[in-house]
Amino acid sequence: MLLRMTILISALAGTATLAGAGETQGAKPANASEEGVIDPRADAALHRMSDYLAGLKTFRLDTTSIDEKVTTDGQKIQELKEQTITVNRPGQLRIDRNGPNGHAVFRDDGRRFSLYNSDKNVYAVGQAPPTLDAAIDQARERAHIDAPGGDLLVADVYDALLKGVTVGHYVGLEPINGTMAHHLAMTEKDTDYQIWIQDGPQPVPLRYVITSKDMPGHPQFTIEMRNWQPNAQVSQDTFAFNPPTGARRIDLTPKQTATR
Repeated sequence: MLLRMTILISALAGTATLAGAGETQGAKPANASEEGVIDPRADAALHRMSDYLAGLKTFRLDTTSIDEKVTTDGQKIQELKEQTITVNRPGQLRIDRNGPNGHAVFRDDGRRFSLYNSDKNVYAVGQAPPTLDAAIDQARERAHIDAPGGDLLVADVYDALLKGVTVGHYVGLEPINGTMAHHLAMTEKDTDYQIWIQDGPQPVPLRYVITSKDMPGHPQFTIEMRNWQPNAQVSQDTFAFNPPTGARRIDLTPKQTATR
C-alpha cells in the first residue's frame, strides 16, 4: 500500500482520457477483477525511476504539497506547505517545512531525531531508527510530520509504489515546467495515484497525486517536486541539532500537532 499522507486526494479531471489509456498497445484489458495488470511502459518507467533513486547516496529537492480537506458542508479547502528535503542514505533525513503552523525542521542523523519549531521556539528529540524507511514511519507516528512523497524516498520505490496496484496505465508524455515527463496512472482498491517522471537520463519524479476513493468528497494530496540535486554535497551538520538558547523541550503527544 502507498505510504498514506495526512490528507489523501480526489481523482483528477480527464477520466475520459484515462479510460482510453487502458486500450494502449501492450496493455491488457483493465477488468476490475484482474490484479497486476500494468502497461509494460508504465512498469518500465517505474523501474527506471526506482533504480535511479536507489543509486543516489545523497539528494536534495524542493517541494510544494497541497492537502485538500473537505468540510462538513462539502467544501474543499486546500492547505499548502513548502518543504526542502535532504537525504543521505542509508539513514539520514532532513525536512525543512513552512506551513500554516510556522517553520519546522525535522532532522534524523541516524541515531537521534529532532523536531524544532522556530516560531514557537520548542523542540522534541528521540531515538532514531537506523534506516530511512523506518525514519519516515517514525517521523509520521511520533513527530506528527509526514515526509512529503515518502513513497519516493524509501530504498525500494518500485515495490512501494506497486504494492496493492490492480491496474496501471501509461498515459503519455506531458510537459512539466519546461521538461517532458512520463505520466502514469495507477489504481488500487481504496486509492489511485498518478505520477509524472522526468524523461531522459535523470528519471526523477516531478509530480505525484494520490486519490482517496474511500473518503467523503474524495480529498486529494498533491506534491510538486523541483530543483532536484542528485548527489548533493551534504555535511553531518545538516542533520545535527543543538537546541537554541531559550528553546523549550516538549514531549511529542497526539495533541501536539502544532509543531508540524
